[in-house]
Amino acid sequence: MRTNIDLATIKNFILANALSENVMLMLHPSNFEKLAKTGTKKVKSLCVSGINIIADTDNEVKENEIDILEVKFI
Repeated sequence: MRTNIDLATIKNFILANALSENVMLMLHPSNFEKLAKTGTKKVKSLCVSGINIIADTDNEVKENEIDILEVKFI
């Protein structure tokens, strides 16, 4: 289990799993908020190394975990 999710953790996760643009990463809302902290502006998604990162809105991802979502283009 990861103890801290920061930008370096995300980059290492992307590299270690050889992820490409056909996936998205989903984080627990508290982890996403810490990563996306930009003052008073609310951010709905981030992009790191070409991979979009979003917050979990359905309580599926546990805190300090990263979930990989496959993106299908229609």
